[in-house]
Amino acid sequence: MSDVSGPAATLAALDRARQTGGYPCFRRITGQPGPGEVFVEGLRAINAASGDYLGLAADPRVREAAAAAARELGASCSGSPVVIGTWSVHAQLAEELADFLHRPAVLLSTTGYQANLTLACLFGEDRAVVADRHIHASLVDALRLGPAKYRRFRHNAPDHLARLLEEASGQGLSPVVLTEGAFSLGGELAVLPEIADLAGRHGGMLIVDGAHDIGILGPSGRGAGEHLGCEQDIDVLSGTFSKAFGAGGGYLAGSTELIEHCRLLGRATMYSASMPPPTAAAALRALRIIRDEPEQRAVLARLAGRLHDGLAEVGYDRPNWASPVVTLPAGDADQCLRTWRAMLEAGVFAAPFLPPAAPAGQSLLRLSVTAAHTEAHIDHILEVVGRLVPTVDTTGVAAAPIPCPA
Repeated sequence: MSDVSGPAATLAALDRARQTGGYPCFRRITGQPGPGEVFVEGLRAINAASGDYLGLAADPRVREAAAAAARELGASCSGSPVVIGTWSVHAQLAEELADFLHRPAVLLSTTGYQANLTLACLFGEDRAVVADRHIHASLVDALRLGPAKYRRFRHNAPDHLARLLEEASGQGLSPVVLTEGAFSLGGELAVLPEIADLAGRHGGMLIVDGAHDIGILGPSGRGAGEHLGCEQDIDVLSGTFSKAFGAGGGYLAGSTELIEHCRLLGRATMYSASMPPPTAAAALRALRIIRDEPEQRAVLARLAGRLHDGLAEVGYDRPNWASPVVTLPAGDADQCLRTWRAMLEAGVFAAPFLPPAAPAGQSLLRLSVTAAHTEAHIDHILEVVGRLVPTVDTTGVAAAPIPCPA
């Protein structure tokens, strides 16, 4: 029997879309006509596909920091951090980020994906990793790289997590709990207080990926842990500078001993060239803006709330916070791609997700709000969604990026 919902079906749907001009992948961004907007191969659209949540990628201060570093230090370190790739700008970024996150130490990496792969060195054969089913693909790959046994608990289900932790303890394995703070596809928050309590009761390490919440959530912007009052229960934070920071690169934050272990044994970082100096300088400048200008987060929260209010009026469920990420069911792959193209032509550039990045037999459209948007942008997005996105059951729209055993 042919696979009607797996990768082969997705590739077939993408091929049909290519033939009709609706292929969504690798579209060229040819300009930025205004804040929060892009030209997509000549079509002007609101950029609702970007994770630049605070609009810092285009901030003149961030741009100038990168340009100044390029002029002074060049475009590349041309070496790994352990040998030649740790420059003063990297050390300063790591020190200030550690201070911001209230962590003793920080490891920097060239990408957020790479930061998560570096976690594999913590997943030894004496460990049992228990991970939320909806974790990002980079975390799934880290699990596959380490020799630890791993299981997946039902999304945001502490009762299932508790059972799996009991099993790990009964096998004499040291548990590690792995989740995201705000999930990348659906935008919903993890139930971190309950998860942290369970990890603590079983003597487990808690690792939280804060890619989509650090910088935008919490009174100081330190993410979901700060927002939910349990940040000191988190042993390791991973994140990326490519979202709220508007730059590039990734990081791990934790104890001095743990970060030193990752520096010397984390192959994904140890054997890769460091962040280019201009990228590190941009991330450093963005960090200072995030730290010193909370009004940026307030703008984002107001605009995200406006989008959620509008969607609720037409029957969509509200998430458990005013997430800047909104995911809408869009039918099967062909229907999703047709809708994506129609939205682009109507002036909204969204992000389509097809299986296996979405549930089998279902496709999704993800919208992202940024502080660079205006109320008029949000209202236009709502108008286009109301007119073009098909009415589909909204239950269970978020999915694990890659299927894994239970």
